Amino acid sequence: MKRYMIYALLLLIGIQVNAQEDIATTVIKLKDLITHAADAYPNEEPQQIYLLIETGASGISSDHRFYLEQGIQLLLKRLQPEDKIAIGTYGGNNTTIVSYTEASNSDHILKELQKIYTITNQDEGKDGIDMAYQFAKNYYVEDTENKVIMMRNDQVASQSIAADSKNDKEKKHKKTRAERKEAGQSYKLGGAIAITALSILPEVLEVIKD
Repeated sequence: MKRYMIYALLLLIGIQVNAQEDIATTVIKLKDLITHAADAYPNEEPQQIYLLIETGASGISSDHRFYLEQGIQLLLKRLQPEDKIAIGTYGGNNTTIVSYTEASNSDHILKELQKIYTITNQDEGKDGIDMAYQFAKNYYVEDTENKVIMMRNDQVASQSIAADSKNDKEKKHKKTRAERKEAGQSYKLGGAIAITALSILPEVLEVIKD
């Protein structure tokens, strides 16, 4: 009997773990959030959504800010009042800005969203993506579509390319300076050899005479 109870307990634990791992993922560009909200919602199934936003060193541009705010406003309108969303960031900043909140409380969600424009280097040593999924697992709800919508930020990619280009130019400049310096050292070395040769030339001539 005791053995059967252990098996039953392990089975229940396994079911719970599998349930917590059932978190759907959607990856879109930040500027496509408006289109996604219009196409994918409303949904008959209860929703619990974690909006995960990529941020860069300089935050979010005014253009992307428009897409983000308008997209979230539309999403909140198309969700059922009892559906919940959370908002977090990854990349330049890694944190959860808004805990799971019902869509009916849209004023609070939009107010808290403004924090995304002021946070700087939040939890730099952590991974915002891992934090988001752990958060989603901790608050997993049965009989609900638990989702993470990951929004990539084109601006961050552009900054990364620009930074790489700048680093390449700096490396090339340093290499050029190093090559010039090395060439200068070779020239000086050659000059030193020439001077040394001239200084011993009389001695060499004396040896030849003898």
